[in-house]
Amino acid sequence: MSTKSLGSIVGETELGSKTLHACNVTNQKALKTVGRFLSKHEVKKVKDKTASGTPKNTLVLESDGRFVAANSLERVARFAAQSGQPSHKTEIPAVIKHLDGTRFRSYDKRRMIMASRIVEFRAWNQREGTLHSGFQQLSKVDLQRNVYHNLSTVDLDVHVYGEDDWDRPGDIDVHVHASDAKEIVKHWWVVYDGAGRDDRKAALLAQETGDNEFYGFWTYDAGTTDRILDRLSAMH
Repeated sequence: MSTKSLGSIVGETELGSKTLHACNVTNQKALKTVGRFLSKHEVKKVKDKTASGTPKNTLVLESDGRFVAANSLERVARFAAQSGQPSHKTEIPAVIKHLDGTRFRSYDKRRMIMASRIVEFRAWNQREGTLHSGFQQLSKVDLQRNVYHNLSTVDLDVHVYGEDDWDRPGDIDVHVHASDAKEIVKHWWVVYDGAGRDDRKAALLAQETGDNEFYGFWTYDAGTTDRILDRLSAMH
């Protein structure tokens, strides 16, 4: 079966547009924190004021004029400001989680790990199906050892991909796909097959465009997820 390369999927996938409304903001420091965090995303940002002044310090995400999600400004600012790596159990604010279908640019490794959590968390919650994770070099799994140890303790089939620079610890039960192919080394992905259910599928896919800089997207679209899964199958 002929499949498109991961790079082609990154560049050619049609994505929608979303708008984030910052409503009745009084906490300018929190707004700046969120603004810096979202500066890497192709999402329109608008400041709104209502006649009643409520809701105050609230972020509302819309897609084509339809409500998608909302959070308090402070909640999202706390998430955006955290310096450590979130665990697979970290609760991701709804307006961040639902930035699916928008492109990001110049993500660094920390942001890529945060985005990876969105897909990993979905797989963790379902506790069945198959999760594919490509981190360029297999040694990067060590940076997330606790997460992948925990994922491997439930009924998930976990596959990891990357350059062969890692010895799998005995407490991480994953399938290892070692390769120095350029397509694998230049891309980062976390893809969950939803255990066969389209409404549970999710994928993160990004291409390294510079030193510690990534360009890509995450999505809950079943068709896009399946195209990535087909490509991964063809590369085995």
